[in-house]
Parts: sequence; C-alpha cells; structure tokens
Amino acid sequence: MPRFARLFDSAEDIVEAFREAMKLRDADGALRLWLDEDSVTCVLPDGQRLIGHEHLRQAFTTLLDSQPVLIDAIETSSHASLGVSIFDVTEALRFGADRVEADLYVHTTYVLMQNHEGWRLAHIHCSPANAVQVATVAAAPGQALH
Repeated sequence: MPRFARLFDSAEDIVEAFREAMKLRDADGALRLWLDEDSVTCVLPDGQRLIGHEHLRQAFTTLLDSQPVLIDAIETSSHASLGVSIFDVTEALRFGADRVEADLYVHTTYVLMQNHEGWRLAHIHCSPANAVQVATVAAAPGQALH
C-alpha cells in the first residue's frame, strides 16, 4: 500500500501530532511521523535506546497496547536552523485516560528534520525529572534541559 505523507507546515505540528497519536493509542500514526531512515533513534526515560523503525514500532505498540499516553508540555524552548528544529520540553506524562495527576515527569528533546515529506522526527531523547526539577524549570523558563 502506498504511503501518503501529510505535509506539516511546521515542526511544532509534528510534535503535536506525535502527542495526539500517543493519546489515541495509534502506534502506526506515531511511527509515520518519523524520517524514513534506519538511523532514527529514541531514548526512553528508563535509558533504553531504540534504533530504527522496527524497534520504535515494537516499543510504541507495547506501550500503547493497554492505555493511552497523555503528554502535557509544561515548558518548551526551541532552536531552529535551515531544515532542523530542536525542542527542549519538560513534560508531564499520564498513563491512562482517567489519570488527572502526572505519573511521570520527563525532560524531552525532540529533533526534527525537514525533507521532501515535510517535517519529520529524527530523534527523541527523554530523561526522568522529579517534581523539584519541574518546579525549577517552570520558575526559570528558557533553560536548556539536556
């Protein structure tokens, strides 16, 4: 089946589409937002490193099998140059639609590249954050997180 790409107007659109796919438990939709290259990588909050589409697919499918992941941005800073955009974000993750309080706080770096398909994810790096770090980031916006 041919792969029809949705061209995203901005890198921010891709990050929002990724969050929406995680919320909707759409592992395939989340995977379609990545560059079509074997070099794509994702570092999970537990330090596990995923390399390539097959590892991403396995991880997203397993993660979203039993519950949605709701990702709320607390603080965001971004940097862009020609064809590359980087977002440093402090996020609150909730595992399950009925969750009100965050289950996990993370510092996430999204690296996106622009190609013939528009903006696409090239790398995501997450590391755990605690409530004190989250309060510090919220009080001092604009700091680099990684």
